[in-house]
Amino acid sequence: IELEHFEERDKRQQRSGPRRGGSASGGGAGPRGNGLVPSPAHSAHCSLYRTRTLQALSSEKKARKARFYRNGDRYFKGLVYAISPDRFRSFDALLVELTRSLSDNVNLPQGVRTIYTIDGSKKLTSLDELVEGESYVCASNEPFRKVDYTKNVNPNWCVNIRTGSSRSLTSLTSTRSEVKESKDFIKPKLVTVIRSGVKPRKAVRILLNKKTAHSFEQVLNDITEAIKLDSGVVKRLCTLDGKQV
Repeated sequence: IELEHFEERDKRQQRSGPRRGGSASGGGAGPRGNGLVPSPAHSAHCSLYRTRTLQALSSEKKARKARFYRNGDRYFKGLVYAISPDRFRSFDALLVELTRSLSDNVNLPQGVRTIYTIDGSKKLTSLDELVEGESYVCASNEPFRKVDYTKNVNPNWCVNIRTGSSRSLTSLTSTRSEVKESKDFIKPKLVTVIRSGVKPRKAVRILLNKKTAHSFEQVLNDITEAIKLDSGVVKRLCTLDGKQV
C-alpha cells in the first residue's frame, strides 16, 4: 500500500511539472500571461505619484530671489540674488558670495558674517530661512543699524504713458534726461587719502562711486572711518598743493 502511495504521488508531480514550467515560460509574453493585469486605477495612481515627485523636485530646485543691503548704508540700493541649492550648497557659501560682492575697505571690511531680517528682529542661520521676495541686511559682527533700507529700491522716476498724451511723453523725456545726469554725476574714482602730520603718515585708497558717495559729507564720513584721525572726524580735504577741496 505504501509503495502504491508513493508511485501515485510521483505520477501527480510529473503531470503537474510541465504545467508549472509552461506557465513560467509564458510569463515573459506579458502581464496577461501570468494572470496579473494592472488596473486603470493603479496605473493612474503611479502616474500621479510620478507627477507629484517631479513637482516636488522642481519646487526644491526653484531659486528664491532676495535683496541684500549693507548694514547702515542708507544710499545702497541692494543686490538681488537668486538662492538655489545648486548655487549655494550651504549658508557659509552664501556668506562668502555676499562678502565678495558687498565688502570693501570702507563697507563691511571684515566681510559678511551676519544676515539680519530687514527690521533687525532676527539673525538668519540657514538657507531655509530665506523667503522669496524678502529683503535682508548684511553685517559683520556689529549690531543691526536701523535705517530705511527700502526707500531707494524703487526710485520715483517712472511715468505712466497714455496713448495720445504729449504731456506724458514730454515728462518721460525730461525724467530720462534727469536719470542720465544723475548716473553721470559721480563717475567711479579710486583716490588716495593721506593723513596730515609728521611721518610716518597713514594712507588709504578709497573707491568713490554713485553707490557709496552721494554727497561730499558722505565722502568725509567714509574717509573718517577709513583713516581714523586722532582728532576725530575729518572736516577738510586738501590737495597735495594745499588747496582745499
